Amino acid sequence: MRHSILGMILAGGEGTRLSPLTTKRAKPAVPFGGKYRIIDFVLSNFINSGIHSLFVITQFRSQSMTEHIINGWNISSLIRGQFIVPVPAQMQSAKKSWYSGTANAIAQNIHLVKDFNPELLAVFGADHIYKMDISQMTAFHVQKNALATVAAIPVPIAEADQFGIIQVDKEGRITGFQEKPKSDVAEIPGRPGWCLASMGNYIFDSKWICEALEKDDADPTSKHDFGYNILPSAVGSGRLFAYNFDDNRIPGQKTGKPNYWRDVGTMQAFYEANMDLRNVEPNLDLYSPQWPIHTYHLPLPPAKFVHNEEVGRDGKPRIGKSINSVVCDGCIVSGSTIIGSILSPEVHVHSYSTVVDSILMDGVEIGENCQIRNAIIDKHVVLPRDTRIGYNREEDAARFHVFDVEGVAGGWLTVIEKNHERVVSKLLTGSVNV
Repeated sequence: MRHSILGMILAGGEGTRLSPLTTKRAKPAVPFGGKYRIIDFVLSNFINSGIHSLFVITQFRSQSMTEHIINGWNISSLIRGQFIVPVPAQMQSAKKSWYSGTANAIAQNIHLVKDFNPELLAVFGADHIYKMDISQMTAFHVQKNALATVAAIPVPIAEADQFGIIQVDKEGRITGFQEKPKSDVAEIPGRPGWCLASMGNYIFDSKWICEALEKDDADPTSKHDFGYNILPSAVGSGRLFAYNFDDNRIPGQKTGKPNYWRDVGTMQAFYEANMDLRNVEPNLDLYSPQWPIHTYHLPLPPAKFVHNEEVGRDGKPRIGKSINSVVCDGCIVSGSTIIGSILSPEVHVHSYSTVVDSILMDGVEIGENCQIRNAIIDKHVVLPRDTRIGYNREEDAARFHVFDVEGVAGGWLTVIEKNHERVVSKLLTGSVNV
């Protein structure tokens, strides 16, 4: 039996740990993997799962994300109940305040739930990279006759202090919660050395959650958070369950391959998740036609690699080539070398330059004879000829943002924030999507 489901995606995160990439945009709107935004993954999971009624709850710096959703996610049609609608924070609480927690974000928009009147409410975060068939989690929820089901991922006990840990019995029934425990961590029954970490994704019985949110909203001592207040208060009902993400299988997934999930909330995690895509067989498969990741597409020409001169100016080779890299539409690699990097749409790298282990976002232009290593360069930045980045930490720190990152040459990552003046110039000509 098919149940009516409303999805509400929490996309208001400030993302301070990803600054300066979040200086002018919300964390879920940060570009990822060349052509995508982080929020594209959760939106694609809902659409591919057959759930087409979605509200996207925004708050901080939401303009870029709102434009992205309007331009790339317009699924409205003659079929009733198909929509993806951004919902800005409107201070609908009695105190006229911004959202004070995940539960409060839904409570302030509870009228949307009541108007839609679904049987189930799915509340998911917007800032993780993964593929998931949400309909399988929904079926688990219905089969268990649950009030609430929490998506959870197994993690080693040694990493428990990084997550909210869920205590469960052998049937997956939730018996308690531990917030980033450093000792006495609750193990998964029958799986010693492992525990269940909350993914921050929930499916609720709609009637129950509306009543719980209204009760919580009236409690002045509450943090108005699902993990802190709503769920722990309902443990005694015996109708809270954890859905193990390892049990989820999407169409086309190779047998035996583990499910991929990354929280890209830090600069190191964001960089590593992008670099994962360079592998010959990446754990996150973006090429599966059975479970595509949708996004906004500009009408751009194919990528182009030009010049093949073994001996160019000053005896240097001038060959346009890319090795172990992801190169998007509209890019021009002109007599330069790209190694182990991600090139977003409309990147132009000029002759005699080398880009290694870096992420270049939309519209970046690299001048002649540049050497770029271990860098994240935000949209529309233009680097003049002879620029060197990633080879002298003191020089990088004096001009840009530097982060300590494990596993890269030198031990640091250089981040250059978006060129807003160039964005404004291109907006006036209608040739850019911010």
